[in-house]
Amino acid sequence: MHEPDDKSLMLRFQADGDTAAFERLFSRNKDALLRFLLRLSGDPAIAEDISQHTWLRVIELAEAARYRADDAAAFRTFLFTLARNRYVDQQQRRHGATHTRSVEPMDETLAGRADDAILDPQLLTADSQTIDLLDQALRALPTEQREVIAMWMQGVELVDVARIVGAPWATIVSRKKYALSKVRAFLERAGIRQVSDVIA
Repeated sequence: MHEPDDKSLMLRFQADGDTAAFERLFSRNKDALLRFLLRLSGDPAIAEDISQHTWLRVIELAEAARYRADDAAAFRTFLFTLARNRYVDQQQRRHGATHTRSVEPMDETLAGRADDAILDPQLLTADSQTIDLLDQALRALPTEQREVIAMWMQGVELVDVARIVGAPWATIVSRKKYALSKVRAFLERAGIRQVSDVIA
């Protein structure tokens, strides 16, 4: 039997109030959303709160028939956009208006080492101490770089990351490369050489 994709499930929930479709949608995406928010915020309480608000917003939009499946973006892109916007709004309220900084030019010593092999999103073989170090490395990144890495680690394509944050694709690529280099340098200073074994 063909398993319906996320967009189809969302449309069934929106059009027919199919709660089983919503439950399947929630089950498929809840862990990825929470991991993204944990990496973005660095705070389990904030991540849980935003996750709950995001799912409530999904329900509100479905009830108002405002979800559009004809968009090229995947459902997860739609979901992460809602979550990221909620996080940004909370941060702005908490700290006042923030200004977007341009990306720093890449340091020549980092540029040659910034590739996907630095962090493999499919692997997680490290112990809890190493994972804690990774979390520290991510928290040390500027928000603009951290959100790109957090989404990329959840399998979001960079073209969709660009759509979510409203930045040019080339800018997202630059942020990713610079962030990966910083994370690798942080972990190597902590004595971790097999960095690709660290990422979930």
